Amino acid sequence: MFERTSDDGLEIFVRDNGRGMSPEGMEAALQLFGQVRESGDTMRGTGLGLPLAKSFVELHGGILSLESEVGIGTAVRLSFPAARLKTR
Repeated sequence: MFERTSDDGLEIFVRDNGRGMSPEGMEAALQLFGQVRESGDTMRGTGLGLPLAKSFVELHGGILSLESEVGIGTAVRLSFPAARLKTR
């Protein structure tokens, strides 16, 4: 989902209903090569997806924020300032 903000910026919002993460897990997931694993998990991924997305968003003056609850899911919000949007 996406929407314009009151200051003409843009927010992109994605939510899943996966296993979710604890606050410590969210912190780890935002670190390069950080992986969130629970007991019995098999290793998947490299731990680069969220850190790279966060870096790309920040290069455009934006903010990537996470909300998550174990057993409920995770939401990611990308907020971009109006100055970074192309007008037609």
